[in-house]
Amino acid sequence: MMRPTDSSTGWFARCGRGLPFIALAALGGGCTMPMPDRAERMTRGYVYYLDGAGGGGLISNWAGGVRRGLLDAGYDGAGEIFRWNTGFGVVADQDSSVEYKRSRAAECAREIQAYAQEHPGAPVTIMGLSAGTAVAVFTLEALPANCPVDNVILLGASIAANYDLTRALERIRNRMFVFTSESDAVLAYLVPMAGTADRQEGVAAAGLRGFQTPARPSASTRSQYAKISYIRWRPEFEAEGNVGGHTDTVKAPFVQHYIAPLVMSGQARRITTASLGGKVSNPDYERWSRFAPGSWVEYEGYQLVAGVRQPMRVTARLVSKHEDRLLVERTYAPMDGGATDAVRVQHFLVDSMITPASHPLTNRATKITELPRESLAIGGRTFACRVRTVQADGEFPEYGRGVWATVSQTDDLPGGMAKVWLKSSKGGQPFEFRGQVVRYRAS
Repeated sequence: MMRPTDSSTGWFARCGRGLPFIALAALGGGCTMPMPDRAERMTRGYVYYLDGAGGGGLISNWAGGVRRGLLDAGYDGAGEIFRWNTGFGVVADQDSSVEYKRSRAAECAREIQAYAQEHPGAPVTIMGLSAGTAVAVFTLEALPANCPVDNVILLGASIAANYDLTRALERIRNRMFVFTSESDAVLAYLVPMAGTADRQEGVAAAGLRGFQTPARPSASTRSQYAKISYIRWRPEFEAEGNVGGHTDTVKAPFVQHYIAPLVMSGQARRITTASLGGKVSNPDYERWSRFAPGSWVEYEGYQLVAGVRQPMRVTARLVSKHEDRLLVERTYAPMDGGATDAVRVQHFLVDSMITPASHPLTNRATKITELPRESLAIGGRTFACRVRTVQADGEFPEYGRGVWATVSQTDDLPGGMAKVWLKSSKGGQPFEFRGQVVRYRAS
């Protein structure tokens, strides 16, 4: 609902209905000229970005951070701002009728179908901000069943939390990622006065705490709602400029580190030998890539953060797999019953090739000690496991700083780790996790 304050639009120029923000580069005046790799980018995937109320234009929009963050993360597809906005400002956009928003969504759906016909198999992502999330949902509903998109990302959603997403979710192959923040003042205070983007009054916006599952849902509805992954605001987001505000999710550093991996999970890129530059195989990729998407393992144990111990159930699931990267989703659920922490969901982009220093098992300074093998009974089956102790100095993006771990490994379980005891430092605080797989699904 807020007017854009960062309108980094020097590269935008109108070419047709949308504003291309990845495929084209502005050269000043008139329509833009294509970058040398435009045709190739178009074959690799497309992002349809639906801006918030008051945005979506040549000068006023929030797409600068989205574009910069995607490019900084190495996104090599294309994308555009789809212009659904009225052009008359924040209030006019937010208050525009459902009929108007659906008419613009129908046009976006037609563009998606045309792109899919021209580039069959290329992944399509719809990304909506604030009021643009309603248009994103309406776009899904306007798509035919034979033209689903790969992923949908909703940021600061001002569509109502009670909106029934069943039909929209049917048009998604993989996931709908919903970023939420209870500190979002626009959703907490302004939307209740103005009404939600789908024109409901007295209803909470979905961007605060998420969507409500319809009452007495059918088995089909329950299955569709399982596609939703909530990424709730947490303190570590502050390092990338996201303090929980309404448009913090479209700041370039946050897009680069937390949103781009979700977009790129549907994008398979070819890695040439010349581009490897001394990289080595990623042990995490090797352990997961043996299995099909949908495979998962569930650990039970505890985590110790800053001296506070909490029983924890962690489920790791392979969401998607490509020749050079895969996406793993982890769900953290407290087991003590009285915990105030909500279930957390995180997503990790796992590249097939990495620099040796970025992983404890490939770091040249790591000390690895082989221990006696052990057998573990899990789900009625006994797994023979290789056991190792790993000591690694340095900073590792996923594991923390100064890693000490004992792991029991087997190639027969998704992710490859049957039991783990990890100690490190995260965010300057001591961290420890200890758990064993209790359930799994391997496919």
